[in-house]
Amino acid sequence: MKEIFKNGASLFLKTIVINIMCFFIVISFSVLSTAAFTKNIGYTAYGTTSTQSEQTELYTYYYDDGDDTKKAEYEEEGYTVSTSPIRSEISSAGTAVFLTVSQIFCILILIAFIYPNIWHLGTNDSNLVRFKHKPEDKFKGVKIGAIAVIPSYLFLIFIVIAKFGVMPKFPMVLYKFLNASFYSLIDVILSGTVTVGELSVWRLAILFIFPLTVPAVAGVAYLLGYKNFSIGEKLVYKKK
Repeated sequence: MKEIFKNGASLFLKTIVINIMCFFIVISFSVLSTAAFTKNIGYTAYGTTSTQSEQTELYTYYYDDGDDTKKAEYEEEGYTVSTSPIRSEISSAGTAVFLTVSQIFCILILIAFIYPNIWHLGTNDSNLVRFKHKPEDKFKGVKIGAIAVIPSYLFLIFIVIAKFGVMPKFPMVLYKFLNASFYSLIDVILSGTVTVGELSVWRLAILFIFPLTVPAVAGVAYLLGYKNFSIGEKLVYKKK
């Protein structure tokens, strides 16, 4: 049992690294999606004068409004006008692409971080069990994964407590970013929910499912390692 707790703690630390990496992936794909699926629809004009170096917001202009006549008027009054572009809202197709692609990348990272070490642990245990040096435990990977997600479920318990009166204004965006490896899935489930107090019970219940991915991946990795079954070898080498 000591070995399971040790490996579980190590896997928990890896999940922290995974979430940090996924956080930057989500941010990166968000920027790329915004650039690809939005367009300039106008700008906000700012002005400075010879007596006032600090920029002042002058007006907002949209291309659909026709020609911008205000800019010339402000310049005649002695303003130096600069503009900051306003972009349109990201399209539904752009949002779908962003959420899908970023989630695929995050799941692949999660698997890549969990699978190899647990697979090798299963292989080593297989040899030890064969020579009677260790008892068989085919659920060892699942147990390691379960230990690793205990903090995740403690956080979810806090979310439940917060919802029912302790902290109903807790921002769910914070929960999304702290669990960035499932950012897109959580975003779909939240469906625009801002605070935990606004979150319906059935949506909250679904959030308890996502952390199970870790023990599921660890369980499969351990069993395949225990059986000395290498997916990589099956993909690379054709059976003769």
